[in-house]
Amino acid sequence: MNSYPEAESQGLQDAQNQLKKARKITEDALEALDRAGHSASSRLKGAPDAMTNGATQAVQTITDTVGTTLKYSNPKHPFKTIGYWAMGIGLYVIALAVFNACQGVVSGVASDKPLPHNAPASAKASNATVRGLKLVTNLGSPLVEEFDGAYRTQLVNQSQQQFAGQNAQPIPLDRSRNIVVQTNLQRYQGQ
Repeated sequence: MNSYPEAESQGLQDAQNQLKKARKITEDALEALDRAGHSASSRLKGAPDAMTNGATQAVQTITDTVGTTLKYSNPKHPFKTIGYWAMGIGLYVIALAVFNACQGVVSGVASDKPLPHNAPASAKASNATVRGLKLVTNLGSPLVEEFDGAYRTQLVNQSQQQFAGQNAQPIPLDRSRNIVVQTNLQRYQGQ
């Protein structure tokens, strides 16, 4: 019976040793990434600032991502680890669905054919929506033009009725308001 607590403590000791080794490996990897970032920065001395900043930012993003992943992937805190990875996978699935939907929209704008059966559901849905909108627009155009023509005809008829009902006689011109304006050519010839 005394061997059971010793075996448990031995297993715990082994797990802690493996954790220490894994932490050392990851710290070494992070240091290597940091050195690579500094090395890349020194190689980009003559490059434009945008390239230098982009390379530095890329290395920093990778370093931060690896550090965050290691921070939240700790066997001592299983719920935090499961939550972190579930969130990451969920964000990946959402981003992939949005990307597929955008591809479906582009495909729907480009072609009137439906996507193949093996296309992702979000791509099929967005493609069908765009194709449906195009169909409604194409079918609706003659209806809209017909409505526009009828509306304009109605407005013209109302306009004619207003003028005809008010005064059927022509409006007299007031010639006292006319101004004689000479062009530059007439002024030049008149001198």
